Amino acid sequence: MRLEEFYKSRKNFLNFENVDYTDVFDPYLEYKVNNPIMIIGEAPGANEVEQKEPFVGMAGKNLNYLITLSGLDRKKDFLITNAFPFRTYIDNKNRTPKANELKAGAKLLLQEIEIVKPKLILLLGNSAIKAFSYLPIDNAKEVKDFKRNSINEFKFPFYDTRIGVTYHPSPISFNRKDIKKDLEEFFKNLKKEII
Repeated sequence: MRLEEFYKSRKNFLNFENVDYTDVFDPYLEYKVNNPIMIIGEAPGANEVEQKEPFVGMAGKNLNYLITLSGLDRKKDFLITNAFPFRTYIDNKNRTPKANELKAGAKLLLQEIEIVKPKLILLLGNSAIKAFSYLPIDNAKEVKDFKRNSINEFKFPFYDTRIGVTYHPSPISFNRKDIKKDLEEFFKNLKKEII
């Protein structure tokens, strides 16, 4: 299955309340290098739903800044996605996906990883780490033990790759000097990790 077809089919497998099932996915699929770096965030927000593209709000501006520091190209080198593929909300405000939503999203995430086979997976923040730990494979829970701002070897049943674990570039995180500095250092060193 092609990636775009997969993205458009995802809503057929989920049935939750207070979820906006608007398709949100990376608009640059045709430009990607083979086995791009996969960035996994939490879930789309209102801005992402409006533009139908991941990471376009304030967290997206912060992520773009970090990608620029890496010396890599967002359009070609990264595939940006989310732990839960649709916007979760309450009273029309964004909310963190619940555990049962992340568990359902993890099954879809595994299919996405199988299609993309990324050379490196970056988990941004707690929701991405938690969702990854729910993947229906034996060693998925290992990611909870990975140190922040580290890159670790990881074996899927269908191939081997590496997992990077760091903070989510949300405005709240980015306003903390220590987290911002850690994120900057992590992304500055990213290019040498994929060579």
